[in-house]
Amino acid sequence: MIFKRKPKNLEELKNVKEVIKYIEALENKITLLEDRIKKQEEDSLNNFSKFSILRFNSFNDMGGDQSFTIALLNKKSNGFILTSLFHKDTQRVFTKPIVNGISKYQLLKEEEIILKKAINDQR
Repeated sequence: MIFKRKPKNLEELKNVKEVIKYIEALENKITLLEDRIKKQEEDSLNNFSKFSILRFNSFNDMGGDQSFTIALLNKKSNGFILTSLFHKDTQRVFTKPIVNGISKYQLLKEEEIILKKAINDQR
């Protein structure tokens, strides 16, 4: 029982019933909010929240660090690495999927560096 004493009259009983209804309505709202928060937390696990980027010189005869690689991962360390290799008049872009922090494809040295940085990103 919510109240420690019995109501003295009908008017007081009416107020107690209203208070109980109000409390029940609040409990329902709290339950709905808890469910919404839980769903948002579950959904956020799939959003990209860890990332790292590195510019580098992919070929010795080129300057300016025109090549780059970027890792985008979710909280479960799933995502991808996107790499662009620039050489004179040619540019190649490719991607490698990452599952649980691991790629089934061989990684460049620069890709390994940014993958480790992204996995350790604590955002």
